[in-house]
Amino acid sequence: MNDRAWGELVDLIDEQYAIDNSNRREESLEDDKKLKQTVESIEFEKDNIKYRIERITGPRIIDKKTFYSGHGSANRIQYVYDPEETSSRVVFYKQLADGHYNEISPEDLMSGT
Repeated sequence: MNDRAWGELVDLIDEQYAIDNSNRREESLEDDKKLKQTVESIEFEKDNIKYRIERITGPRIIDKKTFYSGHGSANRIQYVYDPEETSSRVVFYKQLADGHYNEISPEDLMSGT
């Protein structure tokens, strides 16, 4: 999701539901500590249920190497990143009764399930 589309989504949610919290942080990638990704998040309430949407922008993956154990099953996966080009993905979460967030699909957010 590009910057303009993310901004439009944030504005739309703020108009309809009011954003309770927004955050932007930078963190290292799990498998390559030299590279960073940016996580932007918003939280809001819809029908008395809290939701969080995160846009994660980081180096674009250009290759995926799978390493196998002697038994033929995948032992680990190593990603190869392009440090110049970035990609973004958006993840939707719904808060559970215990306070933790569970990932949901965008359709689940729209239907309120």
